[in-house]
Amino acid sequence: MAQISSSSIFHFSTLDLPEKDRFHTWVKDNHCDCRLRESGSAPFDAEATGAALGPLILSGRKWLGEGRASAYELLRSDRLIRADGHDFFRFTLVLSGRFVYRSTGTSSIKTAGDLFVLDAAQVNDCMVEANDVISVGVPRDLLPSQTALLHGRTLTAGVARLLADHLVSLFRNLSTLREQEIPYVVQSTLQLLTAAVSSTSEAMQEAARPIRELLLGRVLRYLDAHLLEADLTPEKVCRDIGVSRAKLYQLFEANGGVMRQIQRKRLHRAYQLLADPSRLRPHIAELAWSHGFSNEKYFYRLFKAEFGHTPGETLENIARRNSAAKPLPAHRLAEGTDRPSGWTLPFGVPDN
Repeated sequence: MAQISSSSIFHFSTLDLPEKDRFHTWVKDNHCDCRLRESGSAPFDAEATGAALGPLILSGRKWLGEGRASAYELLRSDRLIRADGHDFFRFTLVLSGRFVYRSTGTSSIKTAGDLFVLDAAQVNDCMVEANDVISVGVPRDLLPSQTALLHGRTLTAGVARLLADHLVSLFRNLSTLREQEIPYVVQSTLQLLTAAVSSTSEAMQEAARPIRELLLGRVLRYLDAHLLEADLTPEKVCRDIGVSRAKLYQLFEANGGVMRQIQRKRLHRAYQLLADPSRLRPHIAELAWSHGFSNEKYFYRLFKAEFGHTPGETLENIARRNSAAKPLPAHRLAEGTDRPSGWTLPFGVPDN
């Protein structure tokens, strides 16, 4: 099954340019007037990566220089709006650094974790000193009309956090997407975006499935990160994730409950340690105890029920398999450098 080709993933780095041209090239296609706050400061070292996914443009920008990113001011004025006629929304997630968004008489600061909306058809005046961000550009006609009322605002509803997680995951997995998956990715992304900007029950119902999947993924990542902690309980998961006990149980109802999920994850972690040829042969009783099983016989019984053989038999099977295995050739995916059609550099702005 075909994946997105490497040439369809855009990558741009200012390191490929002379120092004097880096900032000018970085901002020349973002359809705003831009200027560095401190000219003659450290070189403007940054990179941008992204791809067009159907009607959506997903892009990430990262500061490569030492310390805090060079600050610059950005103004999309009425004159520029009339001149280029761009008509889309950009949702930006700040991963590090900050944006200062300014409107008449007030300003708001966007920091790490904030997801905010900008409307290309409205004046945008801000200062950018963000080290790392992810953005998605969405044509106006794909979102509810009330999205325009959110220009400059940070999304704070619970679904916004799930949308942020979705954008991070989508960006990190761009190179693994298959072409036939893109329509489904676009659909689920638009459902989450619609739910994040809309308070209607219809929008929330339509987005119920992708929201559930994202919430489940978030809980599973939390379990992986805290798997060997002795106090890993449903109560702790609910408190740290910010989900109700009833919702947590609902997520894992088909899998025997959340504690059963934790138990299975611990068994699989133990299996990975047993199967690792680079580690010394572990003492099975200690392995059981370190993975939350205080009773060695109970651990043996659960292990065999999960994998069909005991921990000791696993060690023997792995040893035989390793002795017979042959090394596999290494493969490297070449990174694409071509610019996708419909792009301007490096902000993922659609060409008219």
